[in-house]
Amino acid sequence: MIKFVLILQLCSVVQMDCMPEINQNPLFSTHSACVNAGHLRSLKLLNEVGEQLVNRAKIQVRIKCKEVRES
Repeated sequence: MIKFVLILQLCSVVQMDCMPEINQNPLFSTHSACVNAGHLRSLKLLNEVGEQLVNRAKIQVRIKCKEVRES
């Protein structure tokens, strides 16, 4: 059965660098559910980082949904 793992990555436009990818659980049964969760979790992540750092480093969140086979 194919599932989707959500992968988030914080990147700084100012530093032109990204932090290591963060795999999120649980696995999602559809690509749509994965992408929707990615947008919601990225908002939470940006709030945790804080507005001041997001503005200063021009932080962005990359969202990926990677197919995985579940046994």
